[in-house]
Amino acid sequence: MGEIDLIFYVPPIVFSSVALAFLLLWHMKITPTWQWSAGFAQTAAGFVISTFLPEPYSAAFLSGLIFIGAAYCYGSGLLVHFNAPTLRIPRVLFAAAYSVVLAYIVFVEQSLVQQLFLTDVAFALMLGVAVWIVTRRASRPIDIALVVTSWIVVLDCLIRAIFFTFFTNSSNDFGDFATSLYNLEVSISTITICMFFPFTALAASASAAIERHRAAAETDELTGLLNRRGFKQALERDFNSGCLSGSLVVCDIDHFKRINDTFGHAVGDKVIAGLAEEIRGLVAGRGSAARYGGEEFVAYLPNAPLQEAIALAELLRVSFASRDWHHEEINRKVTTSCGVSAVRDGETTLDSAIDRADCALYAAKAAGRNQVMAEVTRADLRIGDSRNQPVLARSARSGAAA
Repeated sequence: MGEIDLIFYVPPIVFSSVALAFLLLWHMKITPTWQWSAGFAQTAAGFVISTFLPEPYSAAFLSGLIFIGAAYCYGSGLLVHFNAPTLRIPRVLFAAAYSVVLAYIVFVEQSLVQQLFLTDVAFALMLGVAVWIVTRRASRPIDIALVVTSWIVVLDCLIRAIFFTFFTNSSNDFGDFATSLYNLEVSISTITICMFFPFTALAASASAAIERHRAAAETDELTGLLNRRGFKQALERDFNSGCLSGSLVVCDIDHFKRINDTFGHAVGDKVIAGLAEEIRGLVAGRGSAARYGGEEFVAYLPNAPLQEAIALAELLRVSFASRDWHHEEINRKVTTSCGVSAVRDGETTLDSAIDRADCALYAAKAAGRNQVMAEVTRADLRIGDSRNQPVLARSARSGAAA
């Protein structure tokens, strides 16, 4: 067996291996879609059929169908990976139209040159549309690499289609395909420049799986907010350059045990989710929020002065107290109490600020609930005491006990 003959065996072996790897990843629920595996398996089958099937017309038609199917699956894999619309119906209709034209060219026109041109262009269009859609969604380096290698595959198909159709005197006989320069070029380009595509797809899928696992480990399942671990990890990632600044809001649901005991834990979960929704809307674009445990939540507002945090906590209190719970058969208001604290100069963690906000929260509970209390200094209260000792201040707009 010569070196040229060996080249024709490399693409199906490599793509079969990648297809198997993706199949295992999908079976293990590491990747969310089976299309990657199907795409690479079809590519491997297409190389085998087009090169080694003895009946040339059947080989041309079957390989054409398989390659357009591979392009469809690659596009689906990209669209799912980047959470883009799958455009299933338009792409299926395109593949159906291609199949009709392919059958006409192979069995009526019997033109190898036209069949290769059609397959390459259709493959490039099918994959290219998906790549175009996801290009602007790529932000991580591995995702950018996946988009770049996908564009390389598209350009490779288009350049090959143009070159072998218009700039060479290729044989038009289907029986000559296996030994043609075109088949050799496809195998070589697949082994070289296009080989980056399957491995970047594998790397991007594995990286996305790791990101999903990390997000799941750091996210509270009920509310979608960060959990305690995720909150600390987010602070380490985003604010690891020294001292912190800003303010903290700690809040929980008044008489929550009574809600659970009276209406059941399912209703209690919905009340927790409702407060989380209010908090998410309040801190969106301003900072980070987490469910810290049970019905307790914490929100960090970087660079926000204490008075701004107090105002936001008051908005949260009023908004949550005005929610209608009749659909859950709760016939009274459900309220929240909040404690607010500022991060002090030189603090590199939020632990002390959380403790101070917790103390303010307990003071709000002791004062009758459904109110906002803040730990402030005498300088913040502008009473001129140089000792600058912490005291508790009640929001002027807080309501009565619930």
